[in-house]
Amino acid sequence: MKFSLIHNIILCAAAISILTISGCSTTNRVSLKIHTEPEGAHIVYQLDQEKWTYLGVTPLETIETFDDRQLQGNHSFTLKAMRCGYLDQTKEWTGDNLLLENDDQGMIFWTPRLIKNTE
Repeated sequence: MKFSLIHNIILCAAAISILTISGCSTTNRVSLKIHTEPEGAHIVYQLDQEKWTYLGVTPLETIETFDDRQLQGNHSFTLKAMRCGYLDQTKEWTGDNLLLENDDQGMIFWTPRLIKNTE
């Protein structure tokens, strides 16, 4: 009887630990649809001031998954469009505004018009 009580306590503690760890972090799926004028720009994104992450070439449709902690509060999300012969274009959201737009519109839709570099 003593063994089964200890065994049950350990099993309950393990189950609670697993539920607590898995419940602490939720993820958000952000749908990105990006078209540039002209098409063929390389797209990267940055969370806060961390390293840039490559997404692909326009036209681009992708879904990125972010942890809640990456986007809540004052965190920032920046997209950048780059193409040879053109000036880079960027757009920035706060994490909260990114999630709000994604929920309201069903996606983040960005259509930057690239400007020729005359230098």
